[in-house]
Amino acid sequence: MILGVGIDLVEITRIEAAMNIDGFAERILTDGERERKLSVHYVAGRWAAKEAAKKVIPALNSWHQIEVLTSETGAPRAVIHGGAMPPGATLHISISHDARFAVAVAILESV
Repeated sequence: MILGVGIDLVEITRIEAAMNIDGFAERILTDGERERKLSVHYVAGRWAAKEAAKKVIPALNSWHQIEVLTSETGAPRAVIHGGAMPPGATLHISISHDARFAVAVAILESV
């Protein structure tokens, strides 16, 4: 059963400007997320995914409580830390981007 759907859209240039601020990536991304090359599209996608997830999991109150990693198939995989995930739920994340925007959808499902 679907418990909630969240979506977020972010302009790439907004994230590009933010990436020039010292400490931005460390504040937004976990150590695991920063293991990859930090292209503006990658960071914008993670930003959008975390914002979308916050809309379906209100207990998320820190950027580092949600970690959006890349699965073996290349798909985004969300890991929730700190007990914010509702019991028996699964979070599905999808990310897409083009030259101007990154968008993410989060679906919280009861299993």
